[in-house]
Amino acid sequence: MDFLNALVVFSNFVFIPALAYGSQLALGALGVTLIYGILRFSNFAHGDTMAFGAMITIIGTWWLQSIGVGLGPLPTALIALPIGILFCSLFILATDRFVYRFL
Repeated sequence: MDFLNALVVFSNFVFIPALAYGSQLALGALGVTLIYGILRFSNFAHGDTMAFGAMITIIGTWWLQSIGVGLGPLPTALIALPIGILFCSLFILATDRFVYRFL
């Protein structure tokens, strides 16, 4: 039983957070690589965009939890994720239209 408990603790506190953080870093690095490959200059605004999307998803999760919306045993963030994607996409399109269009 101690081995099973140790495996669950390792999975919850080491493996899953490391996998999530590594995936986030890989996604940012792939975005910068694609932008550099197309535009031939590095645009490091991906970190800001990813932070904005994460902030909207967290706020959406808090809002959904405050009004009592949930999926039972599944995390409420699964409902808030499309909200974060939508607002992040709108933010990117607005930034492209009002900032980068003139360049």
